[in-house]
Amino acid sequence: MTPPLELRAVRRVHSGAGPAVAALDGVDLTLRPGTLTAVMGPSGSGKSTLLHCAAGLDVPTSGHVLLDGTDLGALSERRRTLLRRERIGFVFQAFNLVTSLTAAQNVALPARLARRRVSRDAVTAALDEVGLADRAGHRP
Repeated sequence: MTPPLELRAVRRVHSGAGPAVAALDGVDLTLRPGTLTAVMGPSGSGKSTLLHCAAGLDVPTSGHVLLDGTDLGALSERRRTLLRRERIGFVFQAFNLVTSLTAAQNVALPARLARRRVSRDAVTAALDEVGLADRAGHRP
């Protein structure tokens, strides 16, 4: 069975004005179906870089990220965007909510961008799951 997510020798080097920094250096990780994984470590240890590479938001300097066997590095930015929209749920540290939309509209936004209809009941259920059903009409 193909693992849902696999990182093989993933390396990500950030270079800029100062010296290059290896945020990830040869990471191997396989996530199996039905498992729960926590990414923990001190500030600056590469947690966000790992998650960004795993979700296709960032491309490793070297190595491979496979989502259900698909090598994300082999995809164009557009194909990675479409794959993320269809297959990956990502909650950012800073939430990245659209402040002009209500909570309900923010929940429905990914489906709307994919040109899919989402029922009010589905939006309400999602908000209820995280204890925010009573805040559906509020803006962030």
